Amino acid sequence: MARPRLDAPIPELHLSQALDGVTRLMGNNIGTRERLILLAIDEIRQSGPADFNARVVCERLGVKQSMIPYHFGSRDGLVVEATIWAFREWSRHGIDMVRRTTGDGDKRLRAFIKAEIEWATLMGPVALLVQYPMLSEPVRIQLESLYGTEMRRSLEYHLAVLTDLVIDIRTGTTNPLDYNESDFPGTDFAVKNANEFLAAASISWASHGIQMWASGSHLSTKGFWSLDLPKIAVKFAMKNHLDEIVAIAKGR
Repeated sequence: MARPRLDAPIPELHLSQALDGVTRLMGNNIGTRERLILLAIDEIRQSGPADFNARVVCERLGVKQSMIPYHFGSRDGLVVEATIWAFREWSRHGIDMVRRTTGDGDKRLRAFIKAEIEWATLMGPVALLVQYPMLSEPVRIQLESLYGTEMRRSLEYHLAVLTDLVIDIRTGTTNPLDYNESDFPGTDFAVKNANEFLAAASISWASHGIQMWASGSHLSTKGFWSLDLPKIAVKFAMKNHLDEIVAIAKGR
């Protein structure tokens, strides 16, 4: 089987459009290792982490299965890399939308939450794996060892942005968010704005729940959504939940 050209364009991988953000995040220097990660994310998105087969990834790329231990040590190592790259894209997706959205805090908060729900819907099982990498204990341990600090810093960054959006909503201001994931307001900022920070934490938890629901077919509520009642529909319920989340930001 012929080896793939490393200078071949990414579309040859036939990836889902859901992976466009991860592909952009990797930049232009994408070799065999990065392509294996992209294909792994795509396979997990389609079949879920439990049924993920690294052999299929190698077949799609046209390389020997020995490339997995060569680049990642093991199948678990590949799952770890797929998880952290998907996590990085998730971490940027909603905040990038906030920065592109003009308007007041209410509008920007709604844009943030809708973007995260959209991402979870597109990524499916990957969204669950990113937030709960518990399927394999070795994967969880390795992810914590290699990337635990990065993932916790990302959450702190998210909470800083959400706190600023809550402040904007409550004061009528528009914060420029002139910081990034490497340098953002920390503990002093959270203490100074304790009420808004606690609201931001509540918003994060509330929006997290609907993201997880949107990422797949939730067994307990499947029957509810099939009821033939015009006012009970997924979009109606999600909009109502979003309104409730914004109400938290407003302090009601």
